[in-house]
Amino acid sequence: MKMNNEILDYLERAHGITSPREYYARIDEWGAWMKGHLRSFHEFYENGNGGFPIKRRLYSLNMAKKICEDWASLIMGEKTYIKASDSKSDEWLGGSDGQHGFIGETGLLRGMTRMIEKVFGLGSGAALLRLDGVKLRDGRLTGDGNTKLRVDFVDAAHIVPISTQGGRITEAAFISEARKDGCDTVYVELHRLEEDGYVITNEWLCMKNGELEAVPPKRGVASVVRTGSFVPLFAVLTPCITNYIDELSGLGVSVFAQATDCLRGVDLAFNNFCRDLKLGGKKVFVNRSLVMRGEDGVTYTPDDVAQQLFVTVGDGDIDGETMIKEHNPSLRAEENAVAVQHQLDYLSFRCGLGTRHYLFSGVQGKAQLTATQYTGEMQDLIQNTARHRVNVTEFLVSIIRAALWAGKHVIGAELDEDCEVSVRFDDSYFIDSESERTRDRAEVEAGLMKPFEFRMKWRGESEEMARLMTGEDK
Repeated sequence: MKMNNEILDYLERAHGITSPREYYARIDEWGAWMKGHLRSFHEFYENGNGGFPIKRRLYSLNMAKKICEDWASLIMGEKTYIKASDSKSDEWLGGSDGQHGFIGETGLLRGMTRMIEKVFGLGSGAALLRLDGVKLRDGRLTGDGNTKLRVDFVDAAHIVPISTQGGRITEAAFISEARKDGCDTVYVELHRLEEDGYVITNEWLCMKNGELEAVPPKRGVASVVRTGSFVPLFAVLTPCITNYIDELSGLGVSVFAQATDCLRGVDLAFNNFCRDLKLGGKKVFVNRSLVMRGEDGVTYTPDDVAQQLFVTVGDGDIDGETMIKEHNPSLRAEENAVAVQHQLDYLSFRCGLGTRHYLFSGVQGKAQLTATQYTGEMQDLIQNTARHRVNVTEFLVSIIRAALWAGKHVIGAELDEDCEVSVRFDDSYFIDSESERTRDRAEVEAGLMKPFEFRMKWRGESEEMARLMTGEDK
Protein backbone atom coordinates (compact mmCIF):
# COMPACT_ATOMS: atom_id res chain seq x y z
CA MET A 1 0.00 0.00 0.00
CA LYS A 2 1.24 3.47 -0.85
CA MET A 3 0.79 6.32 1.59
CA ASN A 4 -1.67 8.56 -0.26
CA ASN A 5 -2.49 12.19 0.42
CA GLU A 6 -6.05 11.41 1.52
CA ILE A 7 -4.74 9.52 4.56
CA LEU A 8 -2.24 12.25 5.41
CA ASP A 9 -4.96 14.89 5.00
CA TYR A 10 -7.23 12.97 7.40
CA LEU A 11 -4.53 12.62 10.06
CA GLU A 12 -3.78 16.33 9.87
CA ARG A 13 -7.46 17.31 9.90
CA ALA A 14 -8.62 14.89 12.62
CA HIS A 15 -5.54 14.66 14.85
CA GLY A 16 -3.29 17.58 13.94
CA ILE A 17 -0.55 15.19 12.76
CA THR A 18 1.68 16.71 10.09
CA SER A 19 3.87 14.41 8.04
CA PRO A 20 6.91 14.69 5.70
CA ARG A 21 5.06 14.19 2.41
CA GLU A 22 8.22 14.38 0.31
CA TYR A 23 9.52 11.41 2.26
CA TYR A 24 6.64 9.17 1.19
CA ALA A 25 7.26 10.12 -2.46
CA ARG A 26 10.85 8.92 -2.01
CA ILE A 27 9.59 5.63 -0.55
CA ASP A 28 7.72 5.00 -3.81
CA GLU A 29 10.92 5.63 -5.77
CA TRP A 30 13.01 3.36 -3.51
CA GLY A 31 10.33 0.68 -3.80
CA ALA A 32 10.57 0.85 -7.60
CA TRP A 33 14.33 0.33 -7.40
CA MET A 34 13.73 -2.66 -5.11
CA LYS A 35 11.48 -4.15 -7.80
CA GLY A 36 14.15 -3.47 -10.42
CA HIS A 37 11.94 -1.25 -12.54
CA LEU A 38 11.90 2.53 -12.20
CA ARG A 39 9.56 3.48 -15.02
CA SER A 40 11.15 6.86 -15.77
CA PHE A 41 14.54 5.17 -16.24
CA HIS A 42 14.02 1.56 -17.29
CA GLU A 43 11.44 2.26 -20.02
CA PHE A 44 12.40 4.00 -23.26
CA TYR A 45 11.40 4.17 -26.92
CA GLU A 46 13.27 3.44 -30.15
CA ASN A 47 12.29 4.22 -33.73
CA GLY A 48 10.97 1.17 -35.51
CA ASN A 49 10.00 0.48 -39.14
CA GLY A 50 8.18 3.37 -40.70
CA GLY A 51 9.27 5.68 -37.88
CA PHE A 52 6.82 4.19 -35.40
CA PRO A 53 8.17 4.15 -31.80
CA ILE A 54 8.81 0.79 -30.14
CA LYS A 55 8.70 0.54 -26.36
CA ARG A 56 11.80 -1.04 -24.89
CA ARG A 57 12.86 -2.04 -21.37
CA LEU A 58 16.37 -1.58 -20.03
CA TYR A 59 18.06 -4.78 -18.88
CA SER A 60 18.54 -4.65 -15.10
CA LEU A 61 20.69 -6.48 -12.53
CA ASN A 62 18.27 -5.31 -9.79
CA MET A 63 21.19 -4.52 -7.51
CA ALA A 64 19.06 -2.43 -5.13
CA LYS A 65 17.37 -5.56 -3.77
CA LYS A 66 20.63 -7.51 -3.79
CA ILE A 67 22.30 -4.79 -1.69
CA CYS A 68 19.49 -5.01 0.88
CA GLU A 69 19.52 -8.82 0.91
CA ASP A 70 23.25 -8.81 1.63
CA TRP A 71 22.93 -6.26 4.43
CA ALA A 72 20.20 -8.35 6.06
CA SER A 73 22.40 -11.47 5.93
CA LEU A 74 25.47 -9.64 7.21
CA ILE A 75 23.71 -8.04 10.17
CA MET A 76 21.67 -10.98 11.45
CA GLY A 77 23.50 -14.13 10.40
CA GLU A 78 22.27 -17.60 11.32
CA LYS A 79 23.35 -17.67 14.97
CA THR A 80 22.02 -14.46 16.49
CA TYR A 81 20.90 -14.79 20.12
CA ILE A 82 18.96 -12.62 22.55
CA LYS A 83 19.71 -13.19 26.24
CA ALA A 84 18.26 -11.80 29.48
CA SER A 85 20.29 -11.58 32.70
CA ASP A 86 17.36 -12.92 34.77
CA SER A 87 17.13 -16.72 34.34
CA LYS A 88 13.30 -16.91 34.50
CA SER A 89 12.91 -14.07 32.04
CA ASP A 90 15.52 -15.64 29.76
CA GLU A 91 13.68 -18.98 29.82
CA TRP A 92 10.36 -17.26 29.06
CA LEU A 93 11.92 -15.31 26.17
CA GLY A 94 13.84 -18.06 24.40
CA GLY A 95 13.37 -21.40 26.09
CA SER A 96 16.38 -23.53 26.96
CA ASP A 97 18.12 -22.99 23.62
CA GLY A 98 17.20 -19.38 22.86
CA GLN A 99 14.99 -20.42 19.93
CA HIS A 100 11.69 -21.14 21.69
CA GLY A 101 9.53 -19.17 24.13
CA PHE A 102 8.40 -15.74 23.00
CA ILE A 103 11.24 -15.46 20.45
CA GLY A 104 10.53 -18.80 18.82
CA GLU A 105 6.72 -18.61 18.91
CA THR A 106 6.60 -15.16 17.34
CA GLY A 107 9.37 -15.85 14.80
CA LEU A 108 11.07 -12.65 15.92
CA LEU A 109 14.58 -13.50 14.71
CA ARG A 110 13.35 -15.25 11.56
CA GLY A 111 11.27 -12.24 10.64
CA MET A 112 14.11 -9.83 11.34
CA THR A 113 16.10 -10.87 8.26
CA ARG A 114 13.17 -10.07 5.96
CA MET A 115 12.42 -6.90 7.88
CA ILE A 116 16.00 -5.58 7.66
CA GLU A 117 15.93 -6.18 3.90
CA LYS A 118 12.83 -3.99 3.60
CA VAL A 119 14.12 -1.40 6.08
CA PHE A 120 17.38 -0.96 4.18
CA GLY A 121 15.43 -0.64 0.95
CA LEU A 122 12.58 1.64 2.05
CA GLY A 123 14.34 3.50 4.87
CA SER A 124 12.23 2.45 7.87
CA GLY A 125 10.20 -0.35 9.36
CA ALA A 126 8.36 -1.08 12.58
CA ALA A 127 7.36 -4.02 14.74
CA LEU A 128 4.13 -3.95 16.75
CA LEU A 129 3.50 -6.22 19.72
CA ARG A 130 0.04 -7.79 19.52
CA LEU A 131 -1.85 -9.47 22.37
CA ASP A 132 -4.37 -12.11 21.37
CA GLY A 133 -6.94 -13.34 23.87
CA VAL A 134 -7.01 -10.29 26.14
CA LYS A 135 -9.96 -8.49 27.68
CA LEU A 136 -10.56 -4.92 28.69
CA ARG A 137 -11.41 -4.21 32.30
CA ASP A 138 -12.00 -0.58 33.11
CA GLY A 139 -10.37 0.24 29.79
CA ARG A 140 -7.16 -1.65 30.61
CA LEU A 141 -5.68 -4.84 29.18
CA THR A 142 -6.16 -8.04 31.14
CA GLY A 143 -4.98 -11.48 30.05
CA ASP A 144 -4.52 -15.00 31.37
CA GLY A 145 -2.64 -18.19 30.59
CA ASN A 146 -4.33 -18.39 27.18
CA THR A 147 -3.13 -14.96 26.10
CA LYS A 148 -0.63 -15.11 23.24
CA LEU A 149 1.85 -12.54 22.02
CA ARG A 150 2.75 -12.02 18.40
CA VAL A 151 4.77 -9.50 16.41
CA ASP A 152 3.59 -7.74 13.25
CA PHE A 153 6.14 -6.10 10.96
CA VAL A 154 5.21 -3.05 8.87
CA ASP A 155 7.27 -1.09 6.35
CA ALA A 156 7.94 2.62 5.95
CA ALA A 157 4.84 3.27 3.83
CA HIS A 158 2.66 2.37 6.83
CA ILE A 159 4.31 4.58 9.48
CA VAL A 160 3.43 8.19 10.31
CA PRO A 161 5.48 9.72 13.16
CA ILE A 162 3.60 11.78 15.73
CA SER A 163 6.43 12.81 18.05
CA THR A 164 10.12 12.09 18.51
CA GLN A 165 12.64 12.34 21.33
CA GLY A 166 16.37 12.16 20.82
CA GLY A 167 15.84 11.22 17.18
CA ARG A 168 13.65 8.24 18.12
CA ILE A 169 9.92 7.98 17.40
CA THR A 170 8.00 7.88 20.69
CA GLU A 171 4.46 8.23 19.30
CA ALA A 172 3.22 7.06 15.92
CA ALA A 173 0.28 6.15 13.72
CA PHE A 174 0.34 2.88 11.78
CA ILE A 175 -1.75 2.57 8.63
CA SER A 176 -3.03 -0.57 6.96
CA GLU A 177 -5.77 -1.69 4.65
CA ALA A 178 -8.59 -3.87 5.92
CA ARG A 179 -11.90 -5.24 4.73
CA LYS A 180 -14.88 -4.48 6.92
CA ASP A 181 -18.50 -5.44 6.22
CA GLY A 182 -17.60 -6.24 2.61
CA CYS A 183 -15.97 -2.84 2.00
CA ASP A 184 -12.32 -1.86 1.65
CA THR A 185 -11.35 0.40 4.53
CA VAL A 186 -8.25 2.02 5.98
CA TYR A 187 -7.29 1.01 9.51
CA VAL A 188 -5.47 3.63 11.60
CA GLU A 189 -3.79 2.61 14.85
CA LEU A 190 -2.45 5.50 16.94
CA HIS A 191 -0.01 5.03 19.83
CA ARG A 192 0.17 8.11 22.06
CA LEU A 193 1.82 8.63 25.43
CA GLU A 194 -0.36 10.21 28.12
CA GLU A 195 0.00 10.73 31.86
CA ASP A 196 -1.00 7.16 32.71
CA GLY A 197 0.98 5.47 29.94
CA TYR A 198 0.47 4.65 26.28
CA VAL A 199 -3.02 4.89 24.83
CA ILE A 200 -3.86 2.99 21.64
CA THR A 201 -6.65 4.37 19.48
CA ASN A 202 -8.16 2.28 16.70
CA GLU A 203 -10.01 3.91 13.81
CA TRP A 204 -11.59 2.61 10.59
CA LEU A 205 -12.03 4.91 7.62
CA CYS A 206 -13.71 4.69 4.25
CA MET A 207 -13.80 7.03 1.26
CA LYS A 208 -16.97 9.14 1.08
CA ASN A 209 -17.44 12.10 -1.23
CA GLY A 210 -13.74 12.20 -2.00
CA GLU A 211 -12.67 12.27 1.66
CA LEU A 212 -11.86 9.66 4.27
CA GLU A 213 -14.45 9.53 7.02
CA ALA A 214 -14.62 7.48 10.22
CA VAL A 215 -16.88 4.42 10.27
CA PRO A 216 -18.00 2.33 13.29
CA PRO A 217 -15.22 0.20 14.82
CA LYS A 218 -14.76 -3.47 14.03
CA ARG A 219 -16.70 -5.84 16.25
CA GLY A 220 -14.65 -7.08 19.21
CA VAL A 221 -11.99 -4.38 18.92
CA ALA A 222 -12.01 -1.46 21.35
CA SER A 223 -11.74 2.05 20.01
CA VAL A 224 -9.50 3.13 22.89
CA VAL A 225 -7.12 0.97 24.94
CA ARG A 226 -5.27 2.42 27.92
CA THR A 227 -2.32 0.06 28.28
CA GLY A 228 -0.97 1.51 31.52
CA SER A 229 2.50 0.94 30.10
CA PHE A 230 5.17 3.60 29.74
CA VAL A 231 7.01 1.13 27.50
CA PRO A 232 5.86 1.52 23.87
CA LEU A 233 4.33 -1.60 22.35
CA PHE A 234 6.08 -0.79 19.07
CA ALA A 235 9.62 -0.12 17.86
CA VAL A 236 10.88 1.58 14.72
CA LEU A 237 14.05 0.49 12.93
CA THR A 238 16.11 2.58 10.49
CA PRO A 239 19.54 2.14 8.91
CA CYS A 240 22.29 4.04 10.72
CA ILE A 241 22.26 6.80 8.08
CA THR A 242 21.24 10.43 8.54
CA ASN A 243 17.85 11.27 7.05
CA TYR A 244 18.76 14.15 4.74
CA ILE A 245 15.11 14.58 3.68
CA ASP A 246 13.63 15.27 7.14
CA GLU A 247 16.07 14.69 9.98
CA LEU A 248 13.51 15.51 12.71
CA SER A 249 10.88 12.98 11.60
CA GLY A 250 12.59 9.98 13.22
CA LEU A 251 12.26 8.03 9.98
CA GLY A 252 15.26 6.80 8.01
CA VAL A 253 16.46 6.71 4.42
CA SER A 254 17.25 3.85 2.10
CA VAL A 255 20.79 2.49 2.18
CA PHE A 256 21.00 3.32 -1.55
CA ALA A 257 19.29 6.72 -1.29
CA GLN A 258 22.56 8.49 -2.17
CA ALA A 259 23.58 5.86 -4.72
CA THR A 260 20.75 5.94 -7.28
CA ASP A 261 23.15 7.27 -9.93
CA CYS A 262 25.34 4.23 -9.25
CA LEU A 263 22.30 1.97 -9.69
CA ARG A 264 21.69 3.65 -13.04
CA GLY A 265 25.34 3.15 -13.97
CA VAL A 266 25.18 -0.57 -13.20
CA ASP A 267 22.03 -1.08 -15.26
CA LEU A 268 23.37 0.99 -18.18
CA ALA A 269 26.56 -1.08 -18.25
CA PHE A 270 24.62 -4.34 -17.92
CA ASN A 271 22.13 -3.24 -20.58
CA ASN A 272 24.97 -2.49 -23.00
CA PHE A 273 26.43 -5.94 -22.28
CA CYS A 274 23.11 -7.69 -22.94
CA ARG A 275 22.38 -5.61 -26.05
CA ASP A 276 25.77 -6.49 -27.53
CA LEU A 277 25.07 -10.16 -26.91
CA LYS A 278 21.61 -9.89 -28.43
CA LEU A 279 22.84 -8.02 -31.51
CA GLY A 280 26.05 -10.02 -31.81
CA GLY A 281 24.75 -12.90 -33.88
CA LYS A 282 26.18 -13.59 -37.36
CA LYS A 283 24.51 -11.62 -40.14
CA VAL A 284 24.64 -12.62 -43.83
CA PHE A 285 23.90 -10.01 -46.52
CA VAL A 286 22.72 -11.54 -49.83
CA ASN A 287 22.62 -9.78 -53.17
CA ARG A 288 19.06 -9.16 -54.36
CA SER A 289 19.71 -11.16 -57.53
CA LEU A 290 19.99 -14.33 -55.40
CA VAL A 291 16.64 -13.80 -53.72
CA MET A 292 13.51 -15.28 -55.26
CA ARG A 293 10.00 -14.06 -54.61
CA GLY A 294 7.20 -16.64 -54.75
CA GLU A 295 3.67 -16.22 -56.05
CA ASP A 296 2.47 -15.57 -52.53
CA GLY A 297 4.87 -12.65 -52.23
CA VAL A 298 7.17 -14.45 -49.79
CA THR A 299 10.89 -14.05 -50.45
CA TYR A 300 13.24 -17.05 -50.48
CA THR A 301 17.00 -16.84 -49.95
CA PRO A 302 19.33 -19.45 -51.52
CA ASP A 303 19.42 -21.47 -48.29
CA ASP A 304 15.61 -21.66 -48.16
CA VAL A 305 15.36 -23.62 -51.44
CA ALA A 306 17.98 -26.31 -52.08
CA GLN A 307 18.02 -26.00 -55.88
CA GLN A 308 18.73 -22.29 -55.60
CA LEU A 309 21.79 -22.77 -53.46
CA PHE A 310 24.02 -22.62 -56.56
CA VAL A 311 22.96 -20.10 -59.17
CA THR A 312 24.82 -19.01 -62.26
CA VAL A 313 24.49 -15.28 -62.92
CA GLY A 314 27.40 -14.58 -65.22
CA ASP A 315 30.97 -13.47 -64.71
CA GLY A 316 31.93 -11.42 -61.66
CA ASP A 317 29.72 -9.58 -59.22
CA ILE A 318 26.54 -7.73 -60.01
CA ASP A 319 26.73 -3.96 -59.75
CA GLY A 320 30.25 -4.29 -58.45
CA GLU A 321 29.10 -5.80 -55.17
CA THR A 322 29.87 -9.16 -53.65
CA MET A 323 27.04 -11.66 -53.87
CA ILE A 324 27.17 -12.83 -50.24
CA LYS A 325 28.85 -10.97 -47.40
CA GLU A 326 29.19 -12.05 -43.77
CA HIS A 327 29.17 -9.66 -40.81
CA ASN A 328 30.27 -10.89 -37.37
CA PRO A 329 29.69 -8.12 -34.80
CA SER A 330 32.11 -7.82 -31.90
CA LEU A 331 30.59 -8.89 -28.58
CA ARG A 332 32.99 -6.61 -26.66
CA ALA A 333 32.65 -9.08 -23.79
CA GLU A 334 35.80 -8.03 -21.95
CA GLU A 335 35.11 -4.30 -22.25
CA ASN A 336 31.52 -4.77 -21.08
CA ALA A 337 32.56 -6.99 -18.17
CA VAL A 338 35.06 -4.38 -17.02
CA ALA A 339 32.40 -1.65 -17.26
CA VAL A 340 29.92 -3.67 -15.21
CA GLN A 341 32.60 -4.48 -12.61
CA HIS A 342 33.59 -0.82 -12.22
CA GLN A 343 29.98 0.24 -11.76
CA LEU A 344 29.47 -2.49 -9.14
CA ASP A 345 32.58 -1.25 -7.31
CA TYR A 346 31.19 2.29 -7.19
CA LEU A 347 27.78 1.03 -6.05
CA SER A 348 29.05 -1.22 -3.25
CA PHE A 349 31.30 1.60 -2.02
CA ARG A 350 28.42 4.11 -1.88
CA CYS A 351 26.19 1.61 -0.06
CA GLY A 352 28.77 0.95 2.65
CA LEU A 353 29.81 -2.54 1.54
CA GLY A 354 33.35 -1.57 0.49
CA THR A 355 34.77 -1.38 -3.02
CA ARG A 356 35.27 -5.11 -3.66
CA HIS A 357 32.14 -6.68 -2.22
CA TYR A 358 31.02 -7.82 -5.67
CA LEU A 359 34.18 -9.14 -7.34
CA PHE A 360 33.96 -11.45 -10.33
CA SER A 361 37.09 -13.45 -11.13
CA GLY A 362 38.56 -13.31 -14.61
CA VAL A 363 37.87 -9.63 -15.21
CA GLN A 364 40.91 -8.31 -17.10
CA GLY A 365 42.67 -11.52 -16.16
CA LYS A 366 42.79 -10.55 -12.47
CA ALA A 367 43.07 -13.29 -9.88
CA GLN A 368 40.98 -13.37 -6.71
CA LEU A 369 42.26 -11.31 -3.80
CA THR A 370 44.45 -12.98 -1.21
CA ALA A 371 43.07 -13.39 2.32
CA THR A 372 45.18 -10.47 3.59
CA GLN A 373 44.05 -8.19 0.78
CA TYR A 374 40.41 -9.23 1.27
CA THR A 375 40.55 -8.47 5.01
CA GLY A 376 41.88 -5.01 4.21
CA GLU A 377 39.14 -4.42 1.65
CA MET A 378 36.52 -5.45 4.24
CA GLN A 379 37.30 -2.71 6.75
CA ASP A 380 34.52 -0.41 5.49
CA LEU A 381 32.09 -3.32 5.57
CA ILE A 382 33.06 -4.34 9.12
CA GLN A 383 32.80 -0.78 10.46
CA ASN A 384 29.45 -0.09 8.79
CA THR A 385 28.03 -3.42 9.93
CA ALA A 386 28.91 -2.50 13.52
CA ARG A 387 27.17 0.87 13.10
CA HIS A 388 23.98 -0.66 11.72
CA ARG A 389 23.94 -3.30 14.44
CA VAL A 390 23.68 -0.56 17.07
CA ASN A 391 20.27 0.40 15.67
CA VAL A 392 19.20 -3.23 15.31
CA THR A 393 20.21 -3.95 18.92
CA GLU A 394 18.19 -1.00 20.24
CA PHE A 395 15.24 -2.12 18.13
CA LEU A 396 15.32 -5.73 19.37
CA VAL A 397 15.80 -4.67 23.00
CA SER A 398 12.76 -2.36 22.67
CA ILE A 399 10.60 -5.24 21.44
CA ILE A 400 11.87 -7.51 24.22
CA ARG A 401 11.14 -4.81 26.83
CA ALA A 402 7.57 -4.54 25.53
CA ALA A 403 7.20 -8.34 25.61
CA LEU A 404 8.53 -8.57 29.18
CA TRP A 405 6.12 -5.85 30.29
CA ALA A 406 3.17 -7.62 28.64
CA GLY A 407 4.27 -10.99 30.00
CA LYS A 408 4.42 -9.66 33.55
CA HIS A 409 1.52 -7.19 33.71
CA VAL A 410 -0.96 -8.69 31.24
CA ILE A 411 -0.27 -12.43 31.24
CA GLY A 412 0.91 -12.59 34.85
CA ALA A 413 4.23 -14.41 34.34
CA GLU A 414 6.96 -14.02 36.96
CA LEU A 415 9.38 -11.87 34.99
CA ASP A 416 11.90 -9.10 35.62
CA GLU A 417 10.97 -6.40 33.11
CA ASP A 418 14.03 -4.35 34.08
CA CYS A 419 16.62 -7.12 33.63
CA GLU A 420 19.57 -6.61 31.32
CA VAL A 421 18.91 -7.69 27.74
CA SER A 422 21.76 -8.35 25.32
CA VAL A 423 21.98 -9.31 21.65
CA ARG A 424 24.80 -11.49 20.36
CA PHE A 425 25.30 -11.38 16.59
CA ASP A 426 26.85 -14.00 14.36
CA ASP A 427 30.28 -12.79 13.17
CA SER A 428 31.30 -15.97 11.37
CA TYR A 429 31.35 -14.09 8.05
CA PHE A 430 34.10 -11.81 9.35
CA ILE A 431 35.89 -14.05 11.84
CA ASP A 432 37.06 -17.65 11.74
CA SER A 433 34.96 -18.74 14.73
CA GLU A 434 36.88 -21.97 15.32
CA SER A 435 40.18 -20.09 15.55
CA GLU A 436 38.61 -17.57 17.91
CA ARG A 437 37.18 -20.36 20.09
CA THR A 438 40.62 -22.02 20.29
CA ARG A 439 42.17 -18.69 21.27
CA ASP A 440 39.56 -18.16 23.98
CA ARG A 441 40.20 -21.65 25.37
CA ALA A 442 43.88 -20.78 25.63
CA GLU A 443 42.99 -17.56 27.47
CA VAL A 444 40.83 -19.53 29.93
CA GLU A 445 43.74 -21.87 30.61
CA ALA A 446 46.06 -18.89 31.05
CA GLY A 447 43.62 -17.21 33.43
CA LEU A 448 42.97 -14.28 31.09
CA MET A 449 39.31 -15.27 30.64
CA LYS A 450 36.96 -16.72 33.22
CA PRO A 451 35.25 -20.06 32.41
CA PHE A 452 31.81 -18.48 32.91
CA GLU A 453 32.74 -15.74 30.40
CA PHE A 454 33.65 -18.45 27.90
CA ARG A 455 30.25 -20.14 28.35
CA MET A 456 28.42 -16.82 28.07
CA LYS A 457 30.19 -16.07 24.80
CA TRP A 458 30.09 -19.49 23.12
CA ARG A 459 26.96 -21.07 24.60
CA GLY A 460 24.84 -17.92 24.76
CA GLU A 461 24.10 -18.42 28.46
CA SER A 462 23.22 -15.67 30.89
CA GLU A 463 25.83 -14.79 33.50
CA GLU A 464 23.74 -16.41 36.23
CA MET A 465 23.43 -19.68 34.29
CA ALA A 466 27.09 -19.69 33.22
CA ARG A 467 28.29 -19.16 36.83
CA LEU A 468 25.96 -21.92 38.00
CA MET A 469 27.35 -24.37 35.41
CA THR A 470 30.99 -23.54 36.22
CA GLY A 471 30.49 -23.25 39.97
CA GLU A 472 31.87 -19.71 40.04
CA ASP A 473 30.46 -17.31 42.61
CA LYS A 474 30.14 -13.60 42.11
